[in-house]
Amino acid sequence: MNLCSERLRRAKMFPPDARCEDCGEHDPIMLDASNVVHILCSEHAAIRQVKSPIEEHHIAGRRYSAVTIFVPANVHRLLTAMQRIRARQRRGYRETLAAA
Repeated sequence: MNLCSERLRRAKMFPPDARCEDCGEHDPIMLDASNVVHILCSEHAAIRQVKSPIEEHHIAGRRYSAVTIFVPANVHRLLTAMQRIRARQRRGYRETLAAA
């Protein structure tokens, strides 16, 4: 899996050409799938819920380190997706080595 396939997977959750009602963000990774009535990016969904649009990101992954940085919620979505993809790739590589 790569970032393009993750975008395609998430795009299926939204109508064609979905965009955040507030800012126009169209990357499906950054769109919030929890509300099908209003299409919002992660940051604007947080703002409408009276939450901070800034989130803590575990730079090495929560499982590996408690070190965090503060990033905008949309960026956090992208970084987390990239971490998950990388973790799947590492798992696949290890499984390939174990089978050899």
